[in-house]
Amino acid sequence: MRVRRWRKVATMMFWMVGILLLGGVATALGVYLAGNERVLMDWLQRARVPLLMWRLTLYGIVAAMWLHRVRAVFLRQAPSRGVVYRIEVMMVCLALLIEFTSYRWGM
Repeated sequence: MRVRRWRKVATMMFWMVGILLLGGVATALGVYLAGNERVLMDWLQRARVPLLMWRLTLYGIVAAMWLHRVRAVFLRQAPSRGVVYRIEVMMVCLALLIEFTSYRWGM
């Protein structure tokens, strides 16, 4: 049992490091293709509205999948409905936080 627990922890750490590396590679590739960081930031400023539309589309797809497929299963399995509602409120707060930080730092 102890070995399985460490294997789960190691797998989770591997995925976390992999995601961080992927983000770093994406940033480095963006800077490389743009030429320098200032040009990349200028491009992100010009692409601000299309990126907002892209994020809103993704939020809509996630919300539709949640309401269509996942929510009913969670409501049946959860010990109380409040648990599911808290998850929903946390996700809305997370989306608002992402949009606030994107607006604040100009992306």
